[in-house]
Amino acid sequence: MRDPLLANAVKEGWSAAKTLEICQLAVLGKYTARNYSPYEIDLATLIYELGGAGALYALNHSIFALPSRNTIQPHRRQLNLIASVSGLKFTDISRNITALFGCRTRHDGEVELRPPEKRGHTLSLDEVAADRKIYLVVETDEMGGFCLEHIGELKTVKIGKDLQFVEAAVAAVKEGKVHVAHEICVAAISHLYGTDYGAKPDQVRMIEVILEAWKRSPDGEAKHGPMMSVATDGDHKRRLALFVLCMRYEIAPGNPLWPFVRNLPGLNLRVGKDNLTNDGDPKHIFKQNATALVKSSEGIVIENVCINRDLLLGWLERLPNQDWSETSIHNLLHPSDGQNVSEAIKLMLCVVEISNLDTEAFDPGEMAEFEALCLLGEAYNALLQPFINAELTLSEQIESLLYADMQSMFKNAVLMVPKTRIVNGQLEVYICLLGDDVLEALFGRSRLLGGHSPNCSVGVLRNRFDPAMSLDNIYERHPELERQPLCLNMHRKRHHDVDHLRPSHFKRELRADSCDLEKCWAAGVKLAEQILLKHKELSRPLSGKYPAISGGLVAGVDVDAMIASENSSALSNDTPHSLFAEINAAGNLAHKKTILRTLFDMTADGHASHDRLQRVRGYTVTIGGKSWVRDVPQDHNISAATHFQLGNLFTTLLSYNNTHLGLAVARCTLIKHTPRGFKLTSMSAVARTELHLPTSNHIISGQLEVSYNVQVSSSYPCAGCRVAAAATTTTTTTNEVFPCVDPSPFLYTGRSQTPSIIADPTRRRQRKLCPKR
Repeated sequence: MRDPLLANAVKEGWSAAKTLEICQLAVLGKYTARNYSPYEIDLATLIYELGGAGALYALNHSIFALPSRNTIQPHRRQLNLIASVSGLKFTDISRNITALFGCRTRHDGEVELRPPEKRGHTLSLDEVAADRKIYLVVETDEMGGFCLEHIGELKTVKIGKDLQFVEAAVAAVKEGKVHVAHEICVAAISHLYGTDYGAKPDQVRMIEVILEAWKRSPDGEAKHGPMMSVATDGDHKRRLALFVLCMRYEIAPGNPLWPFVRNLPGLNLRVGKDNLTNDGDPKHIFKQNATALVKSSEGIVIENVCINRDLLLGWLERLPNQDWSETSIHNLLHPSDGQNVSEAIKLMLCVVEISNLDTEAFDPGEMAEFEALCLLGEAYNALLQPFINAELTLSEQIESLLYADMQSMFKNAVLMVPKTRIVNGQLEVYICLLGDDVLEALFGRSRLLGGHSPNCSVGVLRNRFDPAMSLDNIYERHPELERQPLCLNMHRKRHHDVDHLRPSHFKRELRADSCDLEKCWAAGVKLAEQILLKHKELSRPLSGKYPAISGGLVAGVDVDAMIASENSSALSNDTPHSLFAEINAAGNLAHKKTILRTLFDMTADGHASHDRLQRVRGYTVTIGGKSWVRDVPQDHNISAATHFQLGNLFTTLLSYNNTHLGLAVARCTLIKHTPRGFKLTSMSAVARTELHLPTSNHIISGQLEVSYNVQVSSSYPCAGCRVAAAATTTTTTTNEVFPCVDPSPFLYTGRSQTPSIIADPTRRRQRKLCPKR
């Protein structure tokens, strides 16, 4: 570490004698060097924000002699952001934009006088869990913490001199007219640039007001550049609003983007005002794809093959370059943490590797499964590479990116190139910065600063954002000091592992002018022509309808009327106020924070969890159980002669509309064991002697290979295994027959075009289709 005393000697040009004299004074405690390097200032700030004043004091008085708290105070950000606790206000947003973007301060504490270079920006929106409590906003004498959706039911959120308005708010909460918020909606604006790309948050709800505030603010678009996209984590509650705002107009001649996109067949050309596009977060899309494979028994159907975790188990065991243990492969296919991005990427890359297997010994059924998995692997590889491979140029990334949230992400990445060229073609385009990952990082740092109390109210979260953004600036200058969460690591198999990809990882050509969109698009279409249809609009492939979008919201907000109303309200409410209020007729006073904490205590959530998984909406550990662990047969000597296994062929009877029976040949995709009084468990094999027993508690699911229809007559016998089979159009032939031993009735439980049957002799309430029974 640099010594401040010797640094002063060099800076001041001291002679050797004077330097020795000053050193003697320092030993006697009569001289203390005050010349700290920017690195020491950053390190001291980092220790103070994470470890507190006690940790910094100890290091300041140690041999390391780091700067004291008073020394680093001018370098810490104090923004005093305004939270919209009484309803959305345009003026609040404008003040926050000025606080965040109005002046630029270098890490050495000096104000940046040079005007900033204009560049693109992304608006990110997400929610963070909050303590359900009402708090006092000291600056405005307001009650904060109510849900903004119903806050209009309150006459005012001002407290005043007595308990009148507080008691009215308590009554409204008890009656259910107003609710105490359990989530905080945060909007953040971030640079699409290699430096200073961290999120700058603003407590708001309505996207359009934020966009208009950024456009009108002198410290917004006029100084820093336009808003290019709105990013979200894919929350279904916000999807419709984003489509309404970002799909209003179609790019046509006269639009600055038209020359760049006119020859890109299949690209959806609808954008919002000022060519705004919506964006999906890549990490959430990776997790959604992995979840579809391992968290659902239905899996993904490709080329009439159902790809689920049970099918993947057999194929992943064949990978030659993987040293699977029984624990590791089951942890990959049965994850306990559905939010782990690195495990999701690892699973998708394993699917990609299946295409390298030798197909010489595959039978027709295995070949059909192999081709479906290869098709899925190609799609996964094209999706992952731009976000995990730092060796790609911008053109190569665009070629790789060819449905609701996923296609929105691809479209935004493509259009980001011409948008950047319009602003400044020499600027670099960082696809790794797209999405709302910067906002997720801000939430993580804010919770980290909370220590043992990560859940907080709006007021506390607002105060945590200041040091969180100071940490963001420090980590940008010194990325080696930041520990990245393991569940957000972006592993690159077959290469050196790369942690959370940053703009600094990319060393190849990324300037917007270097990318020829038409050439890249044509190359991407050629690579994907066997997967996608040419000249078909990829955002809405089914009858022109956008997936997962319905409703009739209309965009539009009268900002001028909003500003006039807020100015009028500000003039009428701008009166002095006290921190104390009268609590009875005798005039006794109590602090307003104490009043709110006492009267609203009935809404406190005693079960607020510090466990991240338990705060995830819709999180479940398993499907109908408490564990993902697959039961292994007691007899470990499994062979084709003694055990019926996943992938084996069998025959059964299917019932159609009470008049026909179908003889079907199916391939086993799932074996479940359902002993009475116990949960259903999944197995990889079952002994044939046990399966033949009349009292067997096993259920077999299969993929149909061949089916034949026969007419039902009064003398036709009813027989079958206890099977649930999903129909497909595969026409594989086979001579293997697995006979049905136990006669039992069949129950038709199919959907349109995908009939299935369940045969169970223990359920006598089922309708018996066999006339003799």
